[in-house]
Amino acid sequence: MELIKGLYLLVVVYSLYVILTVLYRLYFHPLAKFPGPKLAAATEWYEIYFDVFVPPQGQFMHELKRLHKVYGPIVRINPHEIHVEDSKWVETLYVNPTNGVRDKYPPAAALVGTPRGCVGTISHHQHRKRRGVINPFFSKANVATSEDMIYRNARQLIHNLDEQISRSGFVELRPGYLAFVTDTLLGHCFQQSIRWNLLKTPDDVASWLRAIQVSAHMTPLVKKFNWFLPFAFKLPVWVLNIVFPDIGMIAKLRQDIALQAAEAIKKQQGADMGQYSSPESKKMVKKTDLFNAILSSSLPASEKEADRMGQEGFEVIIAGSETTSRMLTMATYFVLSDGALCRKLHDELVSVMPELDSKPSLAELERLVWLPAAIKETLRIAGLITSRLPVTCPNEDLHYKEWVIPKGTPVSMTLRDILLDPETFHEPFQFQAERWLPSNPNLQHISRYFLPFSRGSRMCTGMNLAMADLYIMLALVFRRDNLEIFDTIRERDIDIVRDCFSGEVSKETKGVKIKYVERRE
Repeated sequence: MELIKGLYLLVVVYSLYVILTVLYRLYFHPLAKFPGPKLAAATEWYEIYFDVFVPPQGQFMHELKRLHKVYGPIVRINPHEIHVEDSKWVETLYVNPTNGVRDKYPPAAALVGTPRGCVGTISHHQHRKRRGVINPFFSKANVATSEDMIYRNARQLIHNLDEQISRSGFVELRPGYLAFVTDTLLGHCFQQSIRWNLLKTPDDVASWLRAIQVSAHMTPLVKKFNWFLPFAFKLPVWVLNIVFPDIGMIAKLRQDIALQAAEAIKKQQGADMGQYSSPESKKMVKKTDLFNAILSSSLPASEKEADRMGQEGFEVIIAGSETTSRMLTMATYFVLSDGALCRKLHDELVSVMPELDSKPSLAELERLVWLPAAIKETLRIAGLITSRLPVTCPNEDLHYKEWVIPKGTPVSMTLRDILLDPETFHEPFQFQAERWLPSNPNLQHISRYFLPFSRGSRMCTGMNLAMADLYIMLALVFRRDNLEIFDTIRERDIDIVRDCFSGEVSKETKGVKIKYVERRE
């Protein structure tokens, strides 16, 4: 009887807590006067419902668009967060470090499960220190040192595609592009210990793609229960391989990177003690990779621990491999679907690549007209980052028109909204590479809102490496004149229908495929 009374009291207390919390959020919260549905203001389960329970999941991105149509450009979308849909305001929210302080909203920082990496860093000041160390590693000058390696990987992929088409009559692009991008990332960022060589191991590529897809599809759930990944990564890999085998592969990657970080620390300590005396061993120690860059920095010792550096390296691979490979897939689809553009691009590439094995520098490719235009239009129309990016301004209130947003409030915008804004880009869902030609009188204006890699202090670190991949790989593909799209439907295989941080296509997709076609006259 006492147990029943205790449970009854517990239910009563909890119910009272819920009622008082809802009343506070609706009528006394600092955001109580902001427009938006009362249910969203009362509980986070409003968002959870659309992202987790509405098929095919990740549907709050569509509900968010509806809310803005009903309530206007500024909406309270959950008890704590404001979302703004107004491209002109992006320069106010996502500022450079010299123009303001923006901390990351903790639930967003926890999404990848790496609290000690740049992506998982909440504090603006801590992020700036960590980011400042690895920025030079991803500079254009440093990326240029990997051009030969990028070309080797790209040519290996072309060889693989040719072999697959010869055997099957067609090839699906996404696995091959993922192998190319991942091998390139690993080659640029790390020394020999971590090299998967996915371009030569198709079974491993299939496993890696499946692991990424499963992780992506879990994102709508993980966003709401952001304790899950940090907890999962603490489990032994063999346990994950039994319970969540695809996450087990990602956990193994994280473990391997942490082990290499520990090895880098050991080598650095050996070099400091003079243990490496031969020219070859000295060269190995001095060879710059991501960990060497961190170890040779002025960061304190706590920032040079193996776990901390391992989280940084893990973020680089997870953030860079999937997004860039998706961009390559989309660019191939859109260009090969436009015969006139395809011919112009081919003719332009012949001017700098007279032979199929020509190897123009990245700078030469960037000086072309149609290739940069096609790449920019792909980055724009893809609008691949579908998740909003919430930050807080800890030191001062923010102002949007007549609204005063209290300091410390998480505020977000969605990059996809800006890239597909019809007020900036005429017919935004139409692929029009000519938007980016120098002759376009509107070029300066639209360039202001070309933000596929975000903006401000949290802008994508690996942007230059991603662009190098896009330029070199697509130059080799479009220099050919014997490829065409096969059995691919835009609505099924290209268009984004759900938010998994980066947008995902329909579950019915069959992938983007190409095959040989008779050479054009």
